[in-house]
Amino acid sequence: MLQININTQPIRTEYNIQNAKLNFQSIPPQVQMETKSPVLEISQPRGELTIDQTAYRYSIGLKNIADFARDNAVLGKQIAMDTIARIAGEGNQMADIQYKSNVIANIAYSASLTDAPDITWAPISAPDIRYEAYPARFNVTAGTVNYTILPGKVQGDYHPGKVDIQVIQYPSIEFSTFDVEV
Repeated sequence: MLQININTQPIRTEYNIQNAKLNFQSIPPQVQMETKSPVLEISQPRGELTIDQTAYRYSIGLKNIADFARDNAVLGKQIAMDTIARIAGEGNQMADIQYKSNVIANIAYSASLTDAPDITWAPISAPDIRYEAYPARFNVTAGTVNYTILPGKVQGDYHPGKVDIQVIQYPSIEFSTFDVEV
């Protein structure tokens, strides 16, 4: 009897695998900012206060030199006119000889009489007070923002993977026959 003998040899392989590599570096973006704050300067000039006491001082009898001299000149002129009128009146009394009286004694007696001073109630004027305010001054310096943008960078180095396959043993099939006696 004929017998078939089959011998098989499977394939044997060897794998050499290199993984893929990715060297990845990233630099994030940056914003560099420099700010200058706004400045507000406010200045307030002093106001002007004016006090004019001329009317007040005149109402209580105090005057400046020019007005005092002018008023005294007017008063002196009036007193001179009154004195002239009084002396002329006294002269007329002495000239009037038809009356038998002691004219000089009467003149001396009337000169010794003085009138009681009159009290005059007069209002006192208030001083003239004025204030002039000056507006505030504003000086504005605007603020600034300076910025620089540094873009980010991405750097990558890619090495692809490799697969090396080597056949160490090839497959084979052997057929052999032999006769077997039974």
